[in-house]
Amino acid sequence: MSNQLLKSGTSIGANSKEAQNAESKADFIHKLKIAIKEGDETEYWLFLCDAHKS
Repeated sequence: MSNQLLKSGTSIGANSKEAQNAESKADFIHKLKIAIKEGDETEYWLFLCDAHKS
């Protein structure tokens, strides 16, 4: 679980940074949408971690 959390959590910043160098508006939007998906995945892993400790 921690490995997945690390991957998805760090991917948010990486994709956001990559969006800053997008080749077009469509590419920029696409990269930000990927970052949002990674944020959703990170939220899921955090939810599981929280449920596991309870």
